[in-house]
Amino acid sequence: MLFNSFYYFVFLGIVFILYYTVGNKLKWLILLIASLFFIGTIAPNLVFFTLLFTIINYFLGLAIYNIKNKSIRIKVFWLGIFLDVGILAFYKYINFLIENVNFLFTLFPENPTIPYISVIIPVGISYYTFQALGYLIRINRGAEKPEKDFIKFATFLTFFPKFLSGPVERSNHFFPQANSKIEFKSKNVTIGLRLFLWGMFKKVVIGNNLVAPVFGVYDDIYQFSGIPLITVLLIQAIHIYCDFSGYTDMALGSAKILGINLIDNFNRPFLAKNVGDFWRRWHISLSAWCNDFIFSPFIVKYRKMGNKALVYGIFITFFVIGIWHGANWTFVILGVLQAIAIIYEFFTKRKRIQIAGKLNTKFVVATSRIITYLFFSFSLIFFNAHSIQDAWYFITHLFIGIEFQLVGHDFIYKKGDFILAMAAFAIIFVLEIFQEKGIDTTKIFLDKPKWVRWVGYYFMIILIYYYSGGQEAFVYLQF
Repeated sequence: MLFNSFYYFVFLGIVFILYYTVGNKLKWLILLIASLFFIGTIAPNLVFFTLLFTIINYFLGLAIYNIKNKSIRIKVFWLGIFLDVGILAFYKYINFLIENVNFLFTLFPENPTIPYISVIIPVGISYYTFQALGYLIRINRGAEKPEKDFIKFATFLTFFPKFLSGPVERSNHFFPQANSKIEFKSKNVTIGLRLFLWGMFKKVVIGNNLVAPVFGVYDDIYQFSGIPLITVLLIQAIHIYCDFSGYTDMALGSAKILGINLIDNFNRPFLAKNVGDFWRRWHISLSAWCNDFIFSPFIVKYRKMGNKALVYGIFITFFVIGIWHGANWTFVILGVLQAIAIIYEFFTKRKRIQIAGKLNTKFVVATSRIITYLFFSFSLIFFNAHSIQDAWYFITHLFIGIEFQLVGHDFIYKKGDFILAMAAFAIIFVLEIFQEKGIDTTKIFLDKPKWVRWVGYYFMIILIYYYSGGQEAFVYLQF
């Protein structure tokens, strides 16, 4: 049941009515039942797995907090960490490990092989595993008390708006809301619906209209070179942004309708001036999680190593971010590229500031943003390519056989839809530029006469309806 489907609207409407007609205690039971039903529509067996995972982490949290013997408490804590990581590693990476071991075995004369294991990766496992890990770590640090109400804890891990593709919610952000009284506020419903509509517009009108040229090229990579590859290089960041941020807006909008605030994942990433800044704006919940629970503890523990600790910490952090996305060496390279860029920025910061000081400020800002965007777009080759060989072909054939016309380049089958998607993104980008300057474009729109606002809403709804036939799945569902 995808967010951009008719069934989800019916489901959300039923949950909305039931949720606001019961008392505060029963609200969380309604959300838990709704979340389990939502998970069940994806795969019935997934409900049992998710509940078992939830029960284990619920009791682990209580045990870590209640055990007074420090030695035993630490052992229980690490048992929980290894258990959660082990479950994630088994389902997501076991066959990747077997594949690489078998490759090493080809070096031996006997050429032994390990058979692959038939494993179906549970949907959403990367997201709720990281949420559970963060919860256990915070309890072990003494920064948080465990949630005693199992229904609220289970809702924290399974809450349907964020279950499929995040954001990676924090327990210390979610539970204070769960333990406060939630009342119906028409303002929340209005904001939530507007946010959901905006997200669906980005996903359906822009993301879905760019998916054909992007995935079409990557699925048949060896048939293309030159202009098609350059075009995909330039638009693939726009595609993934509108697809993923569109999902996030719909998730945040769904939760907001129910009076719950989730962590946002994006903050105008294409206006970042460097790669470090970019990762403070892109997939914020994941990058912030890795900073708090991997990078910062590593730096503190090995601070005596100085800059070496920084370098190692950045590489470890972005290795995790890379491999988190999937069991493929392409994702490892994706993470390593980000690490190299951020380390370069750290060691050259003083020199770059000196050079920038001699140039026009607007020129420096614009150039920095363009370079950051191009770097991220380049790194996405390893995000979208099916293998390292495919990625290498893409890179080496970017400027081969260039013809400065679109004749014969039929990778964009519906050019009108493509142009519309790019025009829509241009509008979004302009709005983000104004927002970056502190101009509240949302307030300006809401201050317009009612008929103007509804013309805008209906215009988006018509475009969404027109382009919603395909119901393309969200890219980040695979993670």
